[in-house]
Amino acid sequence: MVGLLLLGLLLPPSLGQAAEERWGGYSHEQREKLIQEMQLTPEKAKEFEAVAEKYATTRQEIADRIKKNQAELEKALATSPADEAKIKELVGVIAADHDKLLDSLKAQRREEMALLTPVQQGRFLMALKKWHEEMRERFEKKK
Repeated sequence: MVGLLLLGLLLPPSLGQAAEERWGGYSHEQREKLIQEMQLTPEKAKEFEAVAEKYATTRQEIADRIKKNQAELEKALATSPADEAKIKELVGVIAADHDKLLDSLKAQRREEMALLTPVQQGRFLMALKKWHEEMRERFEKKK
């Protein structure tokens, strides 16, 4: 499941989706529905969105680094003879950025959950479950 989410974060969004992807893949309508389902006050909704935006910015920076380093890795792998030291360095950097990406997702969830009541937390987790299922279905259709 995490792999699918990671893949979704690293895939380039199509035009018109970029702003939606910054909020964790939720469209404007989905965000509004989520806020209504969790019954957030307007103040809590703003706090919730601010947390999402903060982490979306961080993840975009990480994803950009990953893409840059993957391009370098692809070039390094295509050379003959392969520069194993360079490849090892790039693999380490990319893997570390993957870890940072996952850490940011966990940190965001912790901050968002801290803003919510237990009932809102439950509703939020069920909405995430539904979103993950939709992401998995979209990914499987692309295969």
